Amino acid sequence: MSTNMKITRPDFPTFFGGFGFHNNEALFYRLIEKEHFDQKICKCYRELSPGFSRCFAGYPNWTKESMDTFADYYERMQKVTDTPIYFAAAKGQLHFNDEERKEYAENVASRLNYLKNERGVKQLRYYCYSNEMSMNDWGGLLEDLPLFQKYHELLFQAFQKYDLNIGLLATDAGPVEAWDTMDYAAKHMKRITEEMCGHHYLSGSYERMTDPDLYYWFKEKCEDRVIKSCQCDGKRFILGEVGVSVDCKEYGWFLNGVIRDVNGWYYNGEGALGALILADIILASINAGVFAIVIWTFTDYPDPYVCHYHSDKDKFAKEWGECERFISHTQDVKYNKWGLMKWEDNGDYSVRECYYSSGLISRFCRRNAKVLSVECADRNIHTCALLNRDGTVSICIVNRNHTESEIDIDLDIFGIKNMPDLRAYIYDSHNVPMNEFGDLQDYSETVCHNGGKFTYKLLPDSFTVLTTDYIDREDIYAENVKQEGNIVSWDKIDDPLHCYYRVYRGETEDFIPSKENQIASTVAETLDLDARYLEASAIKTVKGNYYKVLSVNQKR
Repeated sequence: MSTNMKITRPDFPTFFGGFGFHNNEALFYRLIEKEHFDQKICKCYRELSPGFSRCFAGYPNWTKESMDTFADYYERMQKVTDTPIYFAAAKGQLHFNDEERKEYAENVASRLNYLKNERGVKQLRYYCYSNEMSMNDWGGLLEDLPLFQKYHELLFQAFQKYDLNIGLLATDAGPVEAWDTMDYAAKHMKRITEEMCGHHYLSGSYERMTDPDLYYWFKEKCEDRVIKSCQCDGKRFILGEVGVSVDCKEYGWFLNGVIRDVNGWYYNGEGALGALILADIILASINAGVFAIVIWTFTDYPDPYVCHYHSDKDKFAKEWGECERFISHTQDVKYNKWGLMKWEDNGDYSVRECYYSSGLISRFCRRNAKVLSVECADRNIHTCALLNRDGTVSICIVNRNHTESEIDIDLDIFGIKNMPDLRAYIYDSHNVPMNEFGDLQDYSETVCHNGGKFTYKLLPDSFTVLTTDYIDREDIYAENVKQEGNIVSWDKIDDPLHCYYRVYRGETEDFIPSKENQIASTVAETLDLDARYLEASAIKTVKGNYYKVLSVNQKR
């Protein structure tokens, strides 16, 4: 039996500002091997093309070397994807008088001015004094909101002095129980606050985290905060961090005094289910009217680089000096394993299951889209539909039913008669489309419609994106592909839709590129066949001396 679903454009649709990730790898840019960056971090980021980004940055004692390092990282990441960024200091610094606080604000503003106006980091959009109201310890400002206010007032004045178009966020607090700190900001700080911001991590027992009604619980929490934010002179609500975990006792928080901040889904053998639930929570946030969303994190923190006790800090700072300020805030953190992709000291940089669910949201829930209204009778089918600025439509559907579900969709919006057929991208939690290159899954089928009406069958426990956000065109292959020693190189593709390259190897000159003979994906125009990063990859098993290099289209 089919379920009816109607999608319409409301009279006054809300705007969605974008979905993205906390990019902690910005702190470690100089530590990343070239192949790791070119073939995973940068390649995957460009393919997902996030609509929002967050980084720990903007320190008052940030050195020029460290700022230049971030700017170099940005040149290859957020600048290419045109992604707005907001900075938060990992932990705010404590000062004992107003003069010290003014100096702090001046130092932050002058450094952001250098970064934005001299190094061209134009997408730097928001700033917050501290992460989750922390000052020396986590949440240290939760009981001293006037002090948080004082710091933001001084930052506001300093930003005006440098004519910085960087908005201040308040309060960046979490979990939901701490969201009432934004009520204080709305009352006392609205003149200097551009948007409201909060965090929340959903965690608990397996039974609670797998309950489909978790979607409605979180949607209601976000709707309440969105309404309160709008009541503060039309400010919007940003989810600065959101994540989903499950209790996993064998991977507790502490081990011999060392913190293990890990996502339980990654270690209980059901990461595919956790990825589906995360997608569900993101859709709940968008439907609630949340302006922008960031999940923690794009990559794991590397280890053992952030894995030092107090006694090791000086040795670490000497060896990796540009990270010293960050380490001073996190010297007790041993492991942080929440990334869409791994970062292990054995060279394992593979993507996790959540890459293939969250990645679809990042790619197709585009920045500054209009949120459409959805009516569906099945409470276990959760849908978010967006109308992009270019007229394309993306319909994101999470099916929490354990059986196949047929839906009759009526997409009733202006201009539907001229709408092209939709492409279906599927995340099947029972058969995750993983591959060693971290390439996002291709579309599985074309879905035809009749005036916006069509029937579609959802796989059980799945996430599906039905979209017109694509461009049909012929494949473009790089020219002048050659091998010299262990290096394969080719001419740069200048096509405006170019995203990254897929490299194929064959035994004959006329071989046909396929998934079976792909050996790499990269943003570079060279491939080192002997790189350490490739030791366990397909490059060692695919035979041949002929190469073809395909330009992957961002809008394919």
